[in-house]
Amino acid sequence: MAKRNFLDLLVNTINEVQQKNKANPKEETADPNVFDLLKNRLAKLDQKQKQKRVQKGKSPISFLDRVKNEIEGARQDNQKDPNQKTAPKSIFDSLIKKLDQKPKRQASQGLRSIVVDYNIDLNGVPREVIQQVQQKYIQDRKKFDQQYAQALMQLSEKY
Repeated sequence: MAKRNFLDLLVNTINEVQQKNKANPKEETADPNVFDLLKNRLAKLDQKQKQKRVQKGKSPISFLDRVKNEIEGARQDNQKDPNQKTAPKSIFDSLIKKLDQKPKRQASQGLRSIVVDYNIDLNGVPREVIQQVQQKYIQDRKKFDQQYAQALMQLSEKY
């Protein structure tokens, strides 16, 4: 259910990007087929891809990363298609940027919780340093989550 809601949200985001692209006089309007390509690739995200990774012995990949991979795949398909004009880079970048907001929010909330739980005073710490810590937290959290996903997949196969 949550995955479906996420995909619906992503389709709405694609529609928003399309409207912004169409309304922006400073940017070339992308062919509407580019947006259809994106929507079609995302519609194919389902359990089959997950099962293929398991069958090949690859580690699990988050749904968010699979969505990003599909967006990058759509970008490559668009660049390779000689019958279709290549869409502006900003189309794909704005979608990826929107997807990257979720881990940043989670990291911000996680770090805020640590600061509160441990009563840490960060006054005087430069914003850039805090952003670096936040980026490291995102990377560490992703590795941690992957380890648990791998363990849970193994349990799922066992039982």
